[in-house]
Amino acid sequence: MTVTEKLAALRQNMEARGLAGCIVVTDDFHGSEYVGAHFKVREFLSGFTGSAGTLAVLREGAYLWTDGRYFLQAERQLEGSGIQLMRAGQPGVPTLSQFLAEQLPESGALGFDGRTVSTRLHRTLEKALADKHIRLDGGFDPAAGVWTDRPDLSAAPVWAFDSGVTRREKLTALRQDMAAQKAEWLLLTDLTDVAWALELRGGDVACTPVFLGFLLVGTDSAALYAQAESFAPEIRAALAADGVALRPYGDIYDALRALPEGARVLADSATANSRIAECLAHTAWTDTPSPAARRKAVKAGSEQAGFRQAHLQDGAALCRFLYEMKSRPEAYTELSAAALLHRYRTEQADFLEDSFETIAAYGPHAAVVHYAPTPETDVPLKAQGLLLVDSGGHYARGTTDVTRTIALGPITDEERRRSTQVLQGHIQLAMAQFPQGVMGENLDALARGPLWREGLDYDHGTGHGVGCVLSVHEAPPSFRWRIAEGLAHPALETGMVISDEPGYYAAGRFGIRHENLLLVQPAEATGFLRFETLTLAPFDRDALDPALLTASERDWLNGYHRRVYAQIAPLVPTEVRQWLREVTAAL
Repeated sequence: MTVTEKLAALRQNMEARGLAGCIVVTDDFHGSEYVGAHFKVREFLSGFTGSAGTLAVLREGAYLWTDGRYFLQAERQLEGSGIQLMRAGQPGVPTLSQFLAEQLPESGALGFDGRTVSTRLHRTLEKALADKHIRLDGGFDPAAGVWTDRPDLSAAPVWAFDSGVTRREKLTALRQDMAAQKAEWLLLTDLTDVAWALELRGGDVACTPVFLGFLLVGTDSAALYAQAESFAPEIRAALAADGVALRPYGDIYDALRALPEGARVLADSATANSRIAECLAHTAWTDTPSPAARRKAVKAGSEQAGFRQAHLQDGAALCRFLYEMKSRPEAYTELSAAALLHRYRTEQADFLEDSFETIAAYGPHAAVVHYAPTPETDVPLKAQGLLLVDSGGHYARGTTDVTRTIALGPITDEERRRSTQVLQGHIQLAMAQFPQGVMGENLDALARGPLWREGLDYDHGTGHGVGCVLSVHEAPPSFRWRIAEGLAHPALETGMVISDEPGYYAAGRFGIRHENLLLVQPAEATGFLRFETLTLAPFDRDALDPALLTASERDWLNGYHRRVYAQIAPLVPTEVRQWLREVTAAL
């Protein structure tokens, strides 16, 4: 079927249901960052394969919103489809809710699959469309009868993970959180929360070792709603022994409807889909950040050790890659460079998968913060300018996320100065000591200071939390100066892992980011807290001006490079070891 034929079939279904329009989002039932093949309905209907976008289909037109990463790709893939590209965030382009409020008829109906539309989007649409009395129909499946060969839900094998804290201990802790809020039930909808709480991992979502499931915890019971075929007999038995019943994935909605009127339930609208919200309407639902999110952000001792081990392996792969890029840049394009780094990671014994899609951005492409190369945008590397590579991996016991910006040959004085200033900010944050109770927001200015002093800045957070063989982007820890409404702002605690990634972006010319992962540790001498740097890979001195560094910054960099060499040199081939000795020599 062509896109035109698919949309015609969809409109027939809309007409039969009395819908004036429908929307198709890029989400699974849990608001996951990545989605499996079963959930790529928007991609099937539109032909647009980007990882972000929302399709709106009206009786007389179709429109697709996506962000700047995908404008070129969307233009090409939507050509001839009859779908109009809506460049989100650009001047004169309405938001989805604004557009629908303008275009849908009075007292019309808007359809969508409520299992994939978030509670928050549902509330936004409800508010925007109220004046025109537009009915929201969350029981409409845009794929039904149109995508006849739709892939089944993923049901990859689930495997046991040992964090050093048992499943029983975690469930007990969550029940303590429930008791503190006088709740009778806790619903976990975020897949990483479910996997963390049950000491399990899976393979249903790309770049995130989790499985599809909802966890409903009562004061003296627990039920996991998941696909039974994913669970080996020994895992089922272990769950049962710990008081966790395994029930069919789709039964979660009936289970919530069956809760007593006025039951006191904790659930987080950030990941609870709108069908979940509908099923909880008769309860006394407290919309609150997941208590599992806060607990999983603090890594147990075994998890901390796993992070260190993962970074040894990742450092070996990354140093091989950096050596190759510095030696033969012209042999690669952005895409082939990313593929090489992936191959080096796969050669590490404990490697599971990439923790996100690699950003390999050369020259002007690096000025686009979340650029990722595609066949349409891929360019060859040259022996000049800057290459930014932001990448990471999941290993058996830990997760990595690292960015290096390297000079492939001559660079300008401006590029060198900005690269040095970004590294200075990175170092200032990494060296910080701070009292108990300090939040990431309190420290963000340390990383921005060298740029701020020249009236410069970067338009993203300085750091995000990182999960342990879960999501590489883990809330709530972060470094940022903008206080985001509706988000938790916890104090930094011993055991939290967080990225340190300041940057600078000159539109149309170059971009720079330097990133390591940090582990919050006690500063024994003062009783304060400090950071342990986990990442092990050299910063490119060819992209730095040592004269700009303070004595303490120089000492930090030399000490860091000594540690990189000592720990990584035994793990890499001879020629890489020789190169590593040179690039980690003291300034």
